[in-house]
Formats: sequence, structure tokens, C-alpha cells
Amino acid sequence: MKVSVIIPTRNREKIVYKCIKYILRQDYSPYEILVIDDGSKDNTEKVLKEFLSYENFRYIPLSERKGPAFCRNLGVRESNGNLIIFIDSDIFVRSDFISNHVRAHRNHTEEIVAVGPVIAISEIDQELSYKGSILDFSNAYFASGNASILRDTFIKVGGFDEVFNVYGWEDIDFGLKLKASGVKSIKVSEAIGYHYQPLPDENSLKFLIEKEKERAKSAIYLYRKYPTVEVKLMIQDTLFHKALNQILTGFGYINEKRMIDILKSKKSFNHKRFFLTVFLTRMYLEALNREMKVIK
Repeated sequence: MKVSVIIPTRNREKIVYKCIKYILRQDYSPYEILVIDDGSKDNTEKVLKEFLSYENFRYIPLSERKGPAFCRNLGVRESNGNLIIFIDSDIFVRSDFISNHVRAHRNHTEEIVAVGPVIAISEIDQELSYKGSILDFSNAYFASGNASILRDTFIKVGGFDEVFNVYGWEDIDFGLKLKASGVKSIKVSEAIGYHYQPLPDENSLKFLIEKEKERAKSAIYLYRKYPTVEVKLMIQDTLFHKALNQILTGFGYINEKRMIDILKSKKSFNHKRFFLTVFLTRMYLEALNREMKVIK
């Protein structure tokens, strides 16, 4: 079984370099790596030149931003494998990563999507042995940061919806399509992806807030496609989610200024990460509420 690893990236020169370093250490063969550069403005192309001498590595740059859905679809079209593994460019993996995904598909005769866990790490050179925390739990049917699917199944379902051309929800949409097509989602606990997720400084916090605004716009499109209770729960457009976030953020007490103070404090990584998550969720919900008012 030949494997194609599809990695979209944008403006992550140092991180994607490290990501590729890990992928090239796999104990499985044959496999290929395709990096789709979504219009990066940094030195991504320059730093990845080192890998062009590898026969199983391909770099495909785009002249302008098209979005992760477009990049993943393009990666599949350009690939040669009959098993496709999707990871993000800030995911680091151990040497048995591909073989664990392959084993999952060989152990199932029915059509499946295999989803591996994603564990957040704060240091780019952190040893890949951390067990994670409750904050890493996910029950997603499909997660583009760490998932594999047979090429034939991907084509049958129709790939990613390229209208999702900014941050958020294209993988949830694809998961809904898989579920509707009868493709079973299974968990592959051994195929761990370590998500390099450093805590932001003041400038990068503003960037994350803008990403949450993008995510809100993508959520509106998802709900228009699937105006169901299930999707309403997924995008957190319920009184329960709003009330819960109000409580967790102290009814607005955790604002941008206090979030910066928390990030600068000596509290633990997971403590800071928890408050960062609830704060960014608040930014998302506020943006979602604004977007919902526009369409009503």
C-alpha cells in the first residue's frame, strides 16, 4: 500500500521544516510527502529546498491563498498513493506514525476514515512522549490534522468543499459527508500527532482573534449547508454554549488585556491554554452572533 501524506501550509517556515523532518523518519515504505504552500509570504520555499533532493518529497507552491480545502484537494490530485494521510504543517510525528495508519486500514474490510489523536506541545524541540491532557480530547468524526482515508473513498465522497477558503470547519464538513456516505470513523490511538502550539504573545494573540472571526464566517456557511440541530450544536450556536462561555470567562472578566496578563504569568502551560481556549471561544461566539444577525 503506497501512502501519500498531504500537508497544506502557509507562513510557517520554521514549523513546516520541523514537520517534514519528522515525516522523513518513518519506518514504513513506500510513501510520499506533498507540501501544498498556500501562498506563503515568508521563506517557506527557501527552507524547504533542502528536501527537494528526496525522491518522495514534492513542494507545490500557490501564487495566492486558496484555503486548506483547495490545498488538500490539489494534494490528492497530484499524489500517487492509494492511502491518503492528512496532517497539518504544525504536527510532529514519531517514526511509526504512517505504519499505524496503514495497520488500521488493513484491519478493516469496510470503508473507514482513521483518526489519530492530536496532543498539544509548547516547545518545538519537545520530546514526543507527552501523554497529553483532557484538553486534547476530541470526538471529531474527521480531523484534518491527523486522519487517513483510501483515495477511492475520498474521490467517492467528493473531497473537500473549496468554498471553505479561510480558517475553520472544512474538516467538519468533510466528516459530515463521510458519515452520510456510510464511511465509518475509527480512532487510531497509536498514530499520535503532536501539535506544536506555543502560547501567543500580544501580537500573535491579535492574529488568533482574527482567525476566530474567520471561523465564525465559515460556521455560517456550514450551517447554511446543513441547517440541522446537529450542526447548530457543532458550531456552538446555542444558549447553553453561550451561557457556559459567559461563566468560564467570568462574564467578560477574561478580556484581551487580562488574557495577556495570564499568558505572561508563571501559571502552567495547560492552565494558560485553558483560559486561552475559553477566551478565543468568546471571540468566536461574539463574531458568530454578529454574522447570524446579518443573515437573519
